[in-house]
Amino acid sequence: MVDILYVIVIIQAIIFVLTIPFPLLYLLSIIFIKRFHTANNILTASFCLNCLMCVIYWAIEKTSGLFDIYVLYRTPILITLTSSAGQILNCSVVHSLVAITINRCFTICFPMKRFFKSKAWIYLSIIVQWIFTLLISIPIVLHNSKVSVGGIGFSSWIWSYILSVIVIIPVIVNIIFNGIIVAFVRSSSRRVHEITVVVTSITSKNHQQHRRDIKLLKHIIFLFIVFILGWGSLYIVLALPGLILPNWLYNVLQIPPTFTITIQIVDLFIYNHEVRQYWKDRINRCFNRICH
Repeated sequence: MVDILYVIVIIQAIIFVLTIPFPLLYLLSIIFIKRFHTANNILTASFCLNCLMCVIYWAIEKTSGLFDIYVLYRTPILITLTSSAGQILNCSVVHSLVAITINRCFTICFPMKRFFKSKAWIYLSIIVQWIFTLLISIPIVLHNSKVSVGGIGFSSWIWSYILSVIVIIPVIVNIIFNGIIVAFVRSSSRRVHEITVVVTSITSKNHQQHRRDIKLLKHIIFLFIVFILGWGSLYIVLALPGLILPNWLYNVLQIPPTFTITIQIVDLFIYNHEVRQYWKDRINRCFNRICH
């Protein structure tokens, strides 16, 4: 009889491994092609980098478990880092989405402030997001260190804490800042301006950037919902007090997160028409050279 759990792990490992090239291609496009160095592209590249690190970790995790290769679990320090890395990287993925929402919220609500339109503001948002993620991950690392070095069991509070920092807090923050954006857009749309020719030109440019920001935010909301639906059920079950989760149920609950990462990466290419078209043209040129 075929071991269903073994088949599930094989499928997860294959999906993670096959997903790795796509965020890498997207990221390299933004980094090395100058015309892609726009504000929205840099923000999505930050999210893509987090996704890339996350999918690489889970690919290694699933593959090593599949072949019983536990190189990363030989010392207590490696055990601590490896067991903490998955949660830290999941934090970084969802926090990068929240950081984009906060960044665009300031850009939309303060359209006359040049700083909020600069690349310095974008890089500052990314740096602050990483600092915040690392700081709130300290309790996770300390707890896992006690488990690996001290030999104690997992405390029930740690999963409640992880649920809070990965699901609950990001959801609340995202709702607040998206609510601010919606309220601002509605109030600004009701204002009546006296338009001159010069002002019309400036307003047109601002309006075009404003539409791009709104489009990005809709895209980020979709990615955020996909993440919460994928990982939320697993963390909610793990946070239930007094529940001992069977191995088969843990593996089954990890199926949605497997597809979550893939969906998010594919959606990046769907959203960014320019990057998608660039790689489409490159692939067509390669095929034409091979055929001719």
